[in-house]
Amino acid sequence: MLIPNHPIFRQNAVKHYMQNRQKDTLPRFISLPIALFLWALLGLLLVVGLLAWYEQVPTFISGNGVVLNSKYVPQQHSQGAVAAAFFAVGQSGHMHAGQTVSVYVGTSTQSLRGTVLSVDPAVSPDTVVRRYGLNASLITQPCAVVLIKLEDISPSLYAGSTLTVNVRAGSHRIISLLPGIGRLFGE
Repeated sequence: MLIPNHPIFRQNAVKHYMQNRQKDTLPRFISLPIALFLWALLGLLLVVGLLAWYEQVPTFISGNGVVLNSKYVPQQHSQGAVAAAFFAVGQSGHMHAGQTVSVYVGTSTQSLRGTVLSVDPAVSPDTVVRRYGLNASLITQPCAVVLIKLEDISPSLYAGSTLTVNVRAGSHRIISLLPGIGRLFGE
């Protein structure tokens, strides 16, 4: 029996087969548009994370108060409308004379500007009633009293009106407001 001298497979086919075996092919799990979308989403998440890390939001302390009648306003602050605002005793450290505050008269949603005139860090309820002529049922425990000069209102027209006062106490990173993460940053 005669054995032919030429191989069964063509030389070109063998060469092509060998080249394909040497290439690493990775399986394609997702299509190209989905992959691009996921990379863009990751980039957006990183940008939002950086903004949350560096941007700060203000924090406010809220208290209640009353516009004082002119006979209860201290002599050195007798020009214009003056209000007495009441805060918890421990919150007086965040307030100082000259600080700007937001004041809401009654249930109004329109904010008025005010300036802190003085801060009395701890006053008994009896002293508040005697000094400012208020009803004894309004103040039941020691409090910090902040005198505020109100802008753009008539003292005689608003005397005795109740107020809500917001004082800026500082700021926090946005990321610290997320549940569980604020404890990690000690804020």
